[in-house]
Amino acid sequence: MNSFFKINKKILLILLILVPTIFFVTVLFEKFNIEKIKNDSNLIDPKFDIVNPSFTINNDEEKISVTAAKGNFLGKNLILLKNNVYFESNKFKIFSDEVTFNRKEQTANSKTLSKFESEGTEIYSEGFSIIQQGDVILFDGKTSLVLNQ
Repeated sequence: MNSFFKINKKILLILLILVPTIFFVTVLFEKFNIEKIKNDSNLIDPKFDIVNPSFTINNDEEKISVTAAKGNFLGKNLILLKNNVYFESNKFKIFSDEVTFNRKEQTANSKTLSKFESEGTEIYSEGFSIIQQGDVILFDGKTSLVLNQ
């Protein structure tokens, strides 16, 4: 009998166990990986175009950083920023929950409760407008001014 056709029973048994085991482990790993990707994609809210948008308003004197949790495009240049909208420069900070930002004109306005903070000053208002590339800030509606010493 030809020695080539002799089959080592131990090696055959190991291969018969090892190959299906590797196959099932690979299939299970892929299944869990696909479920993880599905769970991660559920965290992204499809109702918003932008997650964690960040912009800068540049003027001659300073730069104002604009961040938010979510945003939607309202047009070519208009963006509706929602949830934890935050404006920050070297001189002030403004917090709000909903702001419309114009990228072309570098202006912003809000009609929701807003808080302005600067050194020794806090302003609470029902809205605000940032115009002239951040040089002018107008407060709308009922407004409270708090001066700290």
